[in-house]
Amino acid sequence: MIAVLDHLDLNPVTFVRREVGEDDGLDLDPMPGEPPPLVTKARERLAAGKKEGTLGSDYLELLDKERYEKAEWVTQQALWAVNHIKLPLLPRLLGVAGSTYRMQFLLREACHTLLAGLTLARERHNPLAEANLLQRLAYVVADDGDHAQALRLAEESAWRFLRHGDRAGMGTALVDQGMWLYYLDRSAEAIEVQKMALEMLPKTMLRSRCTAFQGLALYYRRQGDLPQAMEYASRAGEMAQGLPRWLSSRLAWLQGEISEEMGDLGAAETVLSEVVEVFHELHLAEAAVATCDLARIQLLQGRPTAAYETTRSMLVLLEPLRHERIVSAAIAELIREGRQGLTLALVEQVKARIQALRKDPEAWAALKSSA
Repeated sequence: MIAVLDHLDLNPVTFVRREVGEDDGLDLDPMPGEPPPLVTKARERLAAGKKEGTLGSDYLELLDKERYEKAEWVTQQALWAVNHIKLPLLPRLLGVAGSTYRMQFLLREACHTLLAGLTLARERHNPLAEANLLQRLAYVVADDGDHAQALRLAEESAWRFLRHGDRAGMGTALVDQGMWLYYLDRSAEAIEVQKMALEMLPKTMLRSRCTAFQGLALYYRRQGDLPQAMEYASRAGEMAQGLPRWLSSRLAWLQGEISEEMGDLGAAETVLSEVVEVFHELHLAEAAVATCDLARIQLLQGRPTAAYETTRSMLVLLEPLRHERIVSAAIAELIREGRQGLTLALVEQVKARIQALRKDPEAWAALKSSA
């Protein structure tokens, strides 16, 4: 532990005093407003002293996995499971539910649920559940724009995993720390932390290891080391086989961007053509952004006719995107300009206008394709 503290430039005396003493180093304010029904129901079960329960950790793992694609279903299941989960697992159920609220951009509900889970975990002296909840809370805090606090929460989570011998848990918390360091423009530190994470993560934790390799690709790319970035992006892509399609396609997109920056426009075009096809099925706005990237590469190759045909492929998006006027107007403008008016500047402008919709996460999420 002393070696780890020294590596992270932390004073061992201060750390031990904080971790072993009464002050746990956290300053989490209670969440204002009414909690969601799930939290109220959990409190009612505790007040009633109902100790029976048959659902175990396998059920929680199922919900945690399904929340990426079936968030509304998982929320309903969690509300039902409050009275059926084994009582020691109730904090973890609140953790899964809180992360599911986050997937639906319900950040207030997510905070209420995760903080309730933290309180329960502390009361029942369940430090590993507490570590897991802190890790999940960091994502909600980051969604609200406070990456420094997200980093702090991930650090607190990692120490709890370390103190209680959960090497894999600490590995996942280190993966998260790398991400928050990256958002804080501390890429060199992010690389160190991410490599430490890979040393701790078991080979069987494919998703976490894939995320770590993806992170290393992003961090090296920001530092300008494109060969290293491509190596890690490729390793992440190989590991993503069998994981959700959106993840493997996102990694392929990253490889295409790096290929373009390395000057290999042919490879970038091949990859992005596949990415566009996949995202037409998964997410309409993402498909439009990827199409802009593909058209830009074709223009850089001196192929305006191919670029124009690529932009025309977005005609099929106009009808399903008709309610999103910013996106549909941008696509219509791009197609309307024709071969002669299609320029790099216009493509970049249209791409930026589509991406601006990301500032409304709920609207962006609503553009998920139903195909």
